[in-house]
Amino acid sequence: AFSSDIKHWRSVKSMEGVSVRSMFWKVGMEIVVFLYLLDNETSFMILFGSGIGVLIEVWKLGKAVRPKNFGQVKLFGVLPWFQLEETESYSKSTTKEYDEQAMKYLSYVLYPLVAGYSVYSLVFEKHKGWYSWVLGSLVGVVYMFGFIMMFPQIFINYKLKSVAHLPMKAFMYKALNTVIDDLFSFIIKMPMMH
Repeated sequence: AFSSDIKHWRSVKSMEGVSVRSMFWKVGMEIVVFLYLLDNETSFMILFGSGIGVLIEVWKLGKAVRPKNFGQVKLFGVLPWFQLEETESYSKSTTKEYDEQAMKYLSYVLYPLVAGYSVYSLVFEKHKGWYSWVLGSLVGVVYMFGFIMMFPQIFINYKLKSVAHLPMKAFMYKALNTVIDDLFSFIIKMPMMH
């Protein structure tokens, strides 16, 4: 799975037609799953695969944005930070406008679902502590609603009236992987979600 993903993204030259904002979310989701696995003392083999997945997502995001001005910006007024500059093929196209619009619509649905599941998890599930509750809630949301993150790409394809920017093979792989992963990770009851 990693090799076909790398092969596809290695050949990508333009980010036109690709949802960069969902790429940011995907990196965040991969990090949440990795931290959840780490918190639950999962085997090294599973942690290694998840860690490689995080690195691949960061690498893919690096094709869409570039860090700049490190140290000139301060995070929380103290920590040196950087700004992100979007590639010209994304920022100068209508893709960016459609991506922002899709994420706005998605936020209307996603944020209440995240809050609702977090409250459900706090009330009905046991956790080791607050950190475990936050991670457990976030990873539950990732598994339950991960397929929703395909919406921005579908919205962009619809608005552009084209699927040329994300080949059908890559899109079907992404769709099947998301549905199967979410189904087996969330619906099948196991001691841990992963």
